[in-house]
Amino acid sequence: MASCFVDTVHAAGFQMEYACFGEGDIPLVVIPGLSIKSVVKSASALEGPFKIFREHYKLYFFDRKKEAELGYSLPQMAEDQVTALKALGIDNACVYGVSQGGMIAQYMAIRYPELVQKLVLGSSTSKAEPLQITTIQNWARLARAHDATALVNAFIDDCFSEKFAARYRRALLALYKEISDEELDRFALFADACDYVDTYNNLGKIKCQTLVLGAGKDRVTTPEASIKMAEKLKAEGGPCESYMYEGCGHAVFDELPDYKQRIFDFLEK
Repeated sequence: MASCFVDTVHAAGFQMEYACFGEGDIPLVVIPGLSIKSVVKSASALEGPFKIFREHYKLYFFDRKKEAELGYSLPQMAEDQVTALKALGIDNACVYGVSQGGMIAQYMAIRYPELVQKLVLGSSTSKAEPLQITTIQNWARLARAHDATALVNAFIDDCFSEKFAARYRRALLALYKEISDEELDRFALFADACDYVDTYNNLGKIKCQTLVLGAGKDRVTTPEASIKMAEKLKAEGGPCESYMYEGCGHAVFDELPDYKQRIFDFLEK
């Protein structure tokens, strides 16, 4: 029986929606990447892919805050995320950040090391590579032009492997129908922030156990970004593990069941 519920945390003058499920005692905070529609809107669909976690963990999936304005930066997103967690009484958690969510998670682990027990960074980066800027700014341009059809198709082609996109394009398009202009404007606002991720020189401040997962054919944040991030963490003496899914695209986290198992095994060590 589905047990996922959606709620809103009110903290420091802002609101942030989240979905929660699981029976475990350990909080596992999942910070999604850029999404044209909030993952919280399809919260019930999260339980299946994350079912292996539910016995040992209490999972929290967060949207960005509702009151975001032009110029909203990644460090501000991290501060607001921490504020939201504290408002929920979460002062120590495992954190799994995907793509932009991984950027936010890095700022959290750097600034609030006592909050992050273990860290997983999937298809993310600590410094924007040229391809990332080109890809994500194209998304932002299409979003600002309110060209939802072109944006959705570009998003699918850039994020998923060719085989996956060909097989599931119809289903993916169905997920993104009836996109409002407000959702498009909000997407563009968050997309702009990705250009300015800048945690590389501070990765040595991350002291918790960290798992970096990259994709060999990532056309968004790029495989080079994951490699550089893992190498820097290891060079700084941090307890870092890494794995590269060769032949897979940016959204490998949605394509391969093994991905969740690898995260689970890391958290259980």
